Amino acid sequence: MKIFLLTFTIFFTVGCSNYELTFQNNKGKNLNDLKGKWTVINYWADWCPPCIKEIPELHDLNNNNPNIRVFLFNFDRLEGEELDEQLLKFNIELPALLTDPKSYFPIITPDALPVSYLINPKLKLSKVLKGPQTESSILEAIQLIE
Repeated sequence: MKIFLLTFTIFFTVGCSNYELTFQNNKGKNLNDLKGKWTVINYWADWCPPCIKEIPELHDLNNNNPNIRVFLFNFDRLEGEELDEQLLKFNIELPALLTDPKSYFPIITPDALPVSYLINPKLKLSKVLKGPQTESSILEAIQLIE
């Protein structure tokens, strides 16, 4: 039994350490690379005016706070040229995540947009923020958790 548990633990640990996130720019990132910083995963869509309105705030959050990184996930699961067109149309320079965040975090697909998920530096889902956010509202939420 001890051998089984040891084997299972090693397999689980090694397996989890190789999870790859895929982005629109074809670059991958290992999930473990996200450790040590807060991660914001924002669900958005081009047909959602509040989503588009909060994009500049998310840019500011990402650019002004070295301990936080922001990723966008398109609610309609656009990829390739379609997603490129949307990113260009709305002047989005944040990394567009293609890997469904539900694959790695206990995230439920939202029934309304926008929604931002706060993932703590230990890669645990810490908070769900519904509705449009600002840089300061997300920073406040993080401070309350810490």
